[in-house]
Amino acid sequence: MSVVQHPVHQPPTVQGPGPVAPPPARADAATEPLPWWLPVVPLALVLTGMLVLAGLGVVEAAPTGTATWWLQVLLGHVPFLVILAYLAAGLAERIGYLRHGRAAARPGRLPMRLPKVAVQLPMFEEPAVASRAIEAAAALRWPADRLVIQVLDDSVDPVTRRVVDRAAARARDRGVDCRVLRRADRAGYKAGALEAARRQTDAELLVILDADFVPAPGFLLEAVAHLHDEQGRPLPDLALVQARWGHLNADDSWLTRAQSLWVDDHHIVQKSFRSARWRFVNFTGTAGVWRADAIESAGGWRAASLVEDCELSFRHLFLGWRTTAVKEIVVPSELPATVTAYKAQQKRWTSGWVQLQRLHLGTLLGSLRERPARRLQLAYHMTIAWQWPLWALWVCTLPFLISTGLWAGALGAGAGIAAYLAPTLAWLLLSTALASVEGMRLDDPRPTARGLLRRLARVVPYVVLNAGMLPHQLMAFVEGLHGPMHTEFERTPKAGAGVATQRVRIHWPAVLAEVGFVVLQLGWAVVLLAAGLTWCALGAALLALAVAWLGWFYGDDAGRRALVLGR
Repeated sequence: MSVVQHPVHQPPTVQGPGPVAPPPARADAATEPLPWWLPVVPLALVLTGMLVLAGLGVVEAAPTGTATWWLQVLLGHVPFLVILAYLAAGLAERIGYLRHGRAAARPGRLPMRLPKVAVQLPMFEEPAVASRAIEAAAALRWPADRLVIQVLDDSVDPVTRRVVDRAAARARDRGVDCRVLRRADRAGYKAGALEAARRQTDAELLVILDADFVPAPGFLLEAVAHLHDEQGRPLPDLALVQARWGHLNADDSWLTRAQSLWVDDHHIVQKSFRSARWRFVNFTGTAGVWRADAIESAGGWRAASLVEDCELSFRHLFLGWRTTAVKEIVVPSELPATVTAYKAQQKRWTSGWVQLQRLHLGTLLGSLRERPARRLQLAYHMTIAWQWPLWALWVCTLPFLISTGLWAGALGAGAGIAAYLAPTLAWLLLSTALASVEGMRLDDPRPTARGLLRRLARVVPYVVLNAGMLPHQLMAFVEGLHGPMHTEFERTPKAGAGVATQRVRIHWPAVLAEVGFVVLQLGWAVVLLAAGLTWCALGAALLALAVAWLGWFYGDDAGRRALVLGR
């Protein structure tokens, strides 16, 4: 891809495709790989068999408290023991935040001659938010001769293109060097667009903002200061400054309130702790300022996985670069407004993180020279997506263990509560409290008790949302593990001030998994209720209800319910 240079007030044109890591050619029928979802079939058969055997009452466990019983309990609790390890690591991060991440990050001083900055706005069919994004970028305070805006528009719809071109023209009328870069195809998707644009600028710093992010005019002045020391010299080992995600629509619905809780927990607590304690955070794809020479040193952007941002971040880690997060710099953005769009987003992220492990986990655990404690933290960081299949497997096997007496509750109600509820509740309550209190401290000029309670109440839809996502995310994990590395990058529709118009693809393997999960949990509710285990039966029924509830919203991006019903 090449760009023809124009004066500031004239729109540039782009020629050529500039492909980056295109997907490999399709294999012929003789070498066609097996469907990625095939490993789920034997798992489903085993889980169904466990339900049938328990319902028939033909499984006899060893007497409670014997050595054989303890061995059977231990084997049956392997998924839960791994979950406990992840919960412990999560608790350590959140407790560690109070010591290592809570203090405000200290910026350096801007140099006398400000570095040249390229603000890159990758977008694809974003008519609802394109103008807002370009206007916000054009309003950034920075010397005009040191700033260029690259609108990386891969749109093919002529209406969307006109919206982009008109917004860019208005920016140029204000004296801003705003260039629309278009490619002949979407090779490499977002990563391909970013790599092609990177090669078209000599800017020292690259600022990446997704189309739904709206930075404040002072964003650049604040963020770039963190790339320098107190004398205004560039920090030689710092590659990235990651700003915090804010929310434009957090209070629109139960769905956006639930999302705002985990986003606050991740960006305020987790990232601040990781930045201060371990000197590494992964780029979250937007609201970040990169040193151009750092990206060059790592080999540039690659469409090697669905999380091109995280993949690039770990390549920098392996080269010894440092990345940092600054929670005091906030860039507001849209949260997915429909369940269907949210599921598409989460599928892309979960599958992408698993693809990232296929690429780099061996390096992290093997050839990378690192302190044991930091290596363990980074392994937790990279493998965080494993919690989805672990939880899904656990909630599907725990009823069998309960019905056969191979659980902690066989030793008494107190033992069951201590073993199963206490660790999860400790993690959940601490995460909610820290995200809510710290979010209010950072964002609310006049904090009130009512405001804090409203923030804390987000935990209710958060729990429902995550419970209902279990089978969907299990399938996303399996696809990331067994599916092809080069899959389509499905963008999340943005609505702006209106309603998102792009439809979201429904992934039927996930839908079938959700139906199977609901049937399985309802079956367990019947079996447990017949055995007099009322509370356990209620838990299984609530899990089924949570998944069915989210399934009811399939098609809400198109104004439907359960895929076919009108509102």
